[in-house]
Amino acid sequence: MRLLAIIAFSALSLSLSAQQFGGNPPSLKWQQINTDTVRVIFPKGMTAQGERVANIVHYLNRYTRTSIGPLERKVNIVLQNQTMQSNGYVQLGPFRSEFYLTPSPNSLDLGSLNWIEQLSVHEYRHVLQNMNFRQGLSKVFSILGGQLGQAAVTNIAVPNWFWEGDAVVMETALTPQGRGRLPGFFDGFRGLSLAGKQYAYMKIRNGSYVDYVPDHYPLGYLMSTYGREHYGQTFWKDVTTDAVRFRGVFYPLSQSLKKRTGKNITGFYHAMLKEYQPLWNSYAARPDTTPAVSVLPVAKQVTDYKYVYAAGHNEWIVLKNARNKLAGIYRLNTAGKEQLLVRPGIVYDDFFSYRNGRIAWAAARFDARWGWKDFSVIRIWDNATGHTKTISARGKFFSPDISANGEQVITVATTTDMQCHLQLINAKTGALEKELPNRENWYYTYPRFAANDQAVISAVRNPKGEMALVQQSLATGESTLLTPFSFNVIGIPAVEGDTVYFTSGYRDVNNVYALTLADRKTFEVTDRGNSAMHMAPDPEKDSLLFSEFTIKGYKLYHAALRQNNWKEVPVTADGRSTWLQPQFKEGGDILGIVPKDSLPVKKYRQLTHPFNFHSWVPSFNDPDFGISLIGENILSTTSTSIGYTYNRNEESSDIAAGFTFGGWFPMLSVGADYAINRNGLDQNRNRVYWNEATAHIGLSIPLNFSGGLYSRSLAVGSNYNVRHRYLDSKYKGNDLQFLSNTIIFSNQRIKALQNIFTHFGQYLAVQYNTSVNGLYAEQLYARLDQYLPGLWPNHNLVLQAAFQQRDQSFNYTFTDNFVYARGYNTPFYTRIYKLGANYHLPLAYPDWGFAQILYFNRIRANLFYDYSMATYAPQKTDTRYTSAGTELFFDTRIGNALPFTFGVRFSHLFDQDPADNAQNRVDFIIPIQQLFNY
Repeated sequence: MRLLAIIAFSALSLSLSAQQFGGNPPSLKWQQINTDTVRVIFPKGMTAQGERVANIVHYLNRYTRTSIGPLERKVNIVLQNQTMQSNGYVQLGPFRSEFYLTPSPNSLDLGSLNWIEQLSVHEYRHVLQNMNFRQGLSKVFSILGGQLGQAAVTNIAVPNWFWEGDAVVMETALTPQGRGRLPGFFDGFRGLSLAGKQYAYMKIRNGSYVDYVPDHYPLGYLMSTYGREHYGQTFWKDVTTDAVRFRGVFYPLSQSLKKRTGKNITGFYHAMLKEYQPLWNSYAARPDTTPAVSVLPVAKQVTDYKYVYAAGHNEWIVLKNARNKLAGIYRLNTAGKEQLLVRPGIVYDDFFSYRNGRIAWAAARFDARWGWKDFSVIRIWDNATGHTKTISARGKFFSPDISANGEQVITVATTTDMQCHLQLINAKTGALEKELPNRENWYYTYPRFAANDQAVISAVRNPKGEMALVQQSLATGESTLLTPFSFNVIGIPAVEGDTVYFTSGYRDVNNVYALTLADRKTFEVTDRGNSAMHMAPDPEKDSLLFSEFTIKGYKLYHAALRQNNWKEVPVTADGRSTWLQPQFKEGGDILGIVPKDSLPVKKYRQLTHPFNFHSWVPSFNDPDFGISLIGENILSTTSTSIGYTYNRNEESSDIAAGFTFGGWFPMLSVGADYAINRNGLDQNRNRVYWNEATAHIGLSIPLNFSGGLYSRSLAVGSNYNVRHRYLDSKYKGNDLQFLSNTIIFSNQRIKALQNIFTHFGQYLAVQYNTSVNGLYAEQLYARLDQYLPGLWPNHNLVLQAAFQQRDQSFNYTFTDNFVYARGYNTPFYTRIYKLGANYHLPLAYPDWGFAQILYFNRIRANLFYDYSMATYAPQKTDTRYTSAGTELFFDTRIGNALPFTFGVRFSHLFDQDPADNAQNRVDFIIPIQQLFNY
């Protein structure tokens, strides 16, 4: 039961991270299309997009249930058009889906389909999964625990690879493209196969800090497709029904596979690989593979070298991203020498362009208050000065390219009403010089200057999702198609003279192709065993540098450009093998036959269903244990909780209710609670027991100042509390009115995957509680954590200072958030401070687990020293508390699903603990993030 509670809490945390509470400004007006199947909620002015989503959902709900099940439930879908992120999700608690409507510029990864249509097909499959997984034991837990109870049980029963793999199957089955037809989608598994690696199922499920491991999307697609092809269209419906009904208490999905196929989950996984690996290996072994030479030695770390540009004789500019260091743009040469030029920082797309000593990229920016509103700015680094400057105001820019003379930038600019344009921006003043016409509403991806900076060449997507190369005149705005439109994806072009090089998914892997502008013929330049991402023709030599995927990351290769040997190919045809042209029996391409019905549109008010209770959530935050009924409205502007908490230290109980409204600039909250059997010590150290009732009203303002290399946040809040204590009459006064004021500031440099903590950052928390009427009581708490780099890239030095002071009257005891010297019992004091030093370091990356129960990703240690002094003013006594020791942490995953850290601490006490005279102590640790309530 405790594991289930932890997973339920994890499900809640993931849902909170997926959505933004109070993320849209009140000026944004909402409308809805409300039917018996779906309510689509969208900003005013997006009726066409709302109707398209509703029509697709109705079709999917009626005609595509054979392989998942017949159970139905209405769902809310919210269209978010203020963000630059390209994503979508479905969650329980509350049951809803949100679409992030800005398309990704990278067609090789997600494809080129109309983004709203792709989201509708993919995300509604998740809706149908959640509907039909409410059976058997999962239904029981949905009744007992609400929607998050169902989410906890179904995520135990059904692995994440099936959720996503099944959805990718549907986007592939019901559209003319889908990720199942994209060569780059399989680069990871293909790379492992070509390298002779066959990782254990547990490693594939849980990932690795050291080795490249494909994620659950391609794993799920391959497993789902293998099951369908060998055991029928309804195979997974039957297997997942067994799983969510827990027909087999332990590993129900694996037991169902064993019953139906004779193979457990591990055997099924290896059978899938046995089928696909020969296909990948035989394709790579063909004799006409393009010979190429590796430019750099194989890195010890998994390291990506992407977006390569020629920068002189045997020198290139490239984005380097290793697992132990932040991504940076480097100058490389064939001798292996690397020079860091600049780190782009926080971005939505890591593409950059380079020309004649200047680097341009689009850097992420955020609205300070509204989490759904984000932007980008164009940044330029200049080799002549070594400085970086921002040349544009905040907009929604992608993929800037800089002209040869450095005076202009061409960039993709999108709008909240789903329009896309190329904008020509003055690189010195940031002024918009020209917005090129886009009558067909193509979606431009990675535009590049051409024809002596008089034209732009870009890959574009039309509204159907087909792609083509287009040349557009900067003088007249006239567009010319260079290739016909097709569903073969096109990557980033590179222009050299009268030739355009580009990557395309014409065959089984993404290779480099060339288009000669004079005759508009297309040729195959490379024919490799795994996908190329980006290329740089070298103007000084007849050669080409390109980045190709390997299990050590994207690696740089050098190949001769033998233009006389180029083979002309029709890149708009389909040259892929049969396995990349799946024919699922789900109805085929539906996008052309979905009705285009006009549907009634009504206003949707921000406060619709403000309470919307959906789940019972248990909490285990020692010494507090509790359960709460929680609710949240669909637009995430209201949050409600009613709950009970037991504190085992005091043996007290608390019944509480609270409501928060996040739709205005300050978040407003109100609440009340009744505590039973609270207790503490008076100034004579006598234990006192009482009950108390409290009502509070407050406001808070969460702000986001992130940008560049730093994630920054500031939260300020204040609560006004009225509290009445039911206390023995010998104690003076029972009523207390007090203010609780909080400031939390965080400044964290972004970190690499293997880094335990940020290499530079600060965390500051200050809380001041003071009475304003009734009993006198006061408490000040402050904490500062300083993060610094250690001796090696994945080491950290963390310094900590904390202070707390309370009044000497002991009329009332406020909540205690102090971080005491480790190893000691809580001291008695009126003032205390602590200084601490921590040195964190990784010890091992086991990549090992057992019985599908527990998997160890990393083992790390912390060497600590704490110095603390506690003062008890009435008796004028000072007591010192100093300790040192070691903490050993295990970063694991439980059940191949839940990230979970636990540890053990040994503390040596240099000063005996006054409470029990101990000098050494061993404690078990379950790290839990502590949050202020404000």
